[in-house]
Amino acid sequence: MILDKGGGIIENTTLFGKYQLCRELGRGRSGTVYLARHKDLEEDRVIKRIPKAGTNYQQFRQEALILKTLRHPGIPIVYDLEEDEEFSYLIEEFLEGDSLYSLISDRGHFSTAMTIRYGVQICHLVNTLHFARPNPILYLDLQPKNLLLCDDVIKLVDFDHAVHQNEADRLTKRYGTEGCAAPEQYTMEALDERTDIYAIGAVLHYMLTGTYPGKALPVALKPTDRRLVKIIRTCLQEDKDQRYQTVEQLRHQLEQITKEQTGVFKKNQNSSLTIAIAGAKAGNGTTHLAMGLAAYLTKRGFAALYEECDDSGGIRQFASCFSAGMDAYGIFRILGQPMLPGYGGAVKLPPHNYPIIVQDYGSNWPALASMPADAAILVCTGKPWNRQQEQAAGRGLGSHPALTVIYNHFCGPLTKKQSGPAKNTKVFLMPYYPNPFHLTKPAADCFEQLWSELAGSQTGGTLQKCLRHSGRYLGKRRRKAGGGPSVSSGPADIQA
Repeated sequence: MILDKGGGIIENTTLFGKYQLCRELGRGRSGTVYLARHKDLEEDRVIKRIPKAGTNYQQFRQEALILKTLRHPGIPIVYDLEEDEEFSYLIEEFLEGDSLYSLISDRGHFSTAMTIRYGVQICHLVNTLHFARPNPILYLDLQPKNLLLCDDVIKLVDFDHAVHQNEADRLTKRYGTEGCAAPEQYTMEALDERTDIYAIGAVLHYMLTGTYPGKALPVALKPTDRRLVKIIRTCLQEDKDQRYQTVEQLRHQLEQITKEQTGVFKKNQNSSLTIAIAGAKAGNGTTHLAMGLAAYLTKRGFAALYEECDDSGGIRQFASCFSAGMDAYGIFRILGQPMLPGYGGAVKLPPHNYPIIVQDYGSNWPALASMPADAAILVCTGKPWNRQQEQAAGRGLGSHPALTVIYNHFCGPLTKKQSGPAKNTKVFLMPYYPNPFHLTKPAADCFEQLWSELAGSQTGGTLQKCLRHSGRYLGKRRRKAGGGPSVSSGPADIQA
């Protein structure tokens, strides 16, 4: 075996005649993790290597034995355990995704809806461990870095500290991640299922706030937020008897919140819901707006996929800038947002499970006219020198039953006299926002109102009130300016 000066394996080394090392993925307290390619099966694997002479060798073997007994789509499969004279190697399934830690570091904390949805998935995973047979398993190191989001599904990795419950009290050394470990992990108090429940609460806290417990939870104004904060505080009680006693109890409380939330669209959601977006001409900011809408929906807690439906190749260039990898569905995750490039009709990809798709047709609005999308958005500028092209696009799309027109990055004096191509077309004024992944409040408010219209939400009373308010405000401005059609935007968006 060829080693570099630091003791790591040089790239392209072949282990055991079948695993070709691609690159080092990381180093930790116990060993080194590599990405490898199975030469015969042409599949990626993760290889974790640890010195046999190290103090963590027995724990490493324990990890292998625990993973071997588990079968769950959110837990990596163990394919093999190999050894040579110096090292032991654990060969696992390679999971493609981003950790919750990296997603929140890149894009900020999650919404309440996202926190609840992923929290329910985490509970399912931990409950699988607690009900493992014949011996229940305690994970003991639940933290954002050990939870991956893969195609909107939470996966649990790194079982370094996991033990069978009947062995937990015999541990001579206890480990845990600061901010996530329960108080009893720092003492000789007994460890049980409630130790993992504390860590679930810490992860919920991190998803909701972007910080570990110790900093105050937000003052929650909405009932849903208040209930989630109460759940988190119950998990984080120092006294184990004051926490939830089982993960099932915790999961039930989270699911009760989601059951009280209304649906997104008033249609059967057995298939993906599509929002198709096109610009009346190139340079209207269509891609910027489509990415912004997808990012807004993701932030709101919906699993939304941005899909490139033109031949610009922009997603691949974008992915290259961030060294983002592609998953088995052909999807890149960039700054936490799943994005599907345009591959052309000759490429057949496996079906994904994203319930909402934001399709970006660039300036090819005629293609949008022929697509059976649930909602269609035409992006205009409202500028006089673009009016002829925008009127032509409006006529071409005017028969779509769910057409919305957005005047992007609007300028009041130029835009407010514009209207939709048909009498019942919804028209929105979108303010300027420099980064589609970090929306300004006016832009987020406008997307909120747009989404309320697209979704036909039963809970949009406050949003509809905002729309009515903005209509009255614009009406006053129009009377001074000599009239014009009705348009919608958030109250904070109206600018001179």
